[in-house]
Amino acid sequence: MDTKKTGRFISALRKEKGYTQAALAEILNVSNRTISKWENGDGYPDITILPDIAAAFEISVDELLAGERKPKEEVADIKVTEIENKDNLLNIFKIGYIISLFFGAFAALLGTITEIYCIWAFPILFYTHWEIMFVAVSLVAVVASGLVYAVGVTRLGVSYNKNEIISIAGKKGVFLLVVLAVFPLSFIARIIDFSRWGVFTPYIMIVLIIVLAVIVRKVYEKVR
Repeated sequence: MDTKKTGRFISALRKEKGYTQAALAEILNVSNRTISKWENGDGYPDITILPDIAAAFEISVDELLAGERKPKEEVADIKVTEIENKDNLLNIFKIGYIISLFFGAFAALLGTITEIYCIWAFPILFYTHWEIMFVAVSLVAVVASGLVYAVGVTRLGVSYNKNEIISIAGKKGVFLLVVLAVFPLSFIARIIDFSRWGVFTPYIMIVLIIVLAVIVRKVYEKVR
């Protein structure tokens, strides 16, 4: 990969579009210094920003990597390949999201039912070994759900730009966040009930649910 050649190509494309380095930096959400380093061949764009650069110049990622335009026939083939890659990544993300929801729902059901029952039945935290086991399993499920979703979103960055990723994954992420919050809230209720503030457990949980709703609303407005 020739950084000098790619840098000259980026510089030529920028001038062809009539962009200043500052204007291009604003479009790509990077600094002027970063654009200058690319064009001088002193640095190379991160792989996650390549789709954004290609979109800004209306070229393919392969053309950007090669540092030159391809013949129209080759570009057509490349675009077909890019579309196929995008479809594959999108399908992988959807499968990963379903797996994340499964883990999240599992944690919500197992953990919440366990903690609600223990609040009603036992005055001591972790009174039985099965409470410890179910809480541990639920916690692992929450972590696994978040990791699977994060990996799926990260993989989308190979072919999708930031705005496309937000459009695809944003609302799904908010819904998953709500599902994943159910078990932690029930566990907090169990801890509060065990403490000297136990008499205020219902009121504290209402406050926590309101806070969660506000956070979710703020996140949802940002990804809408």
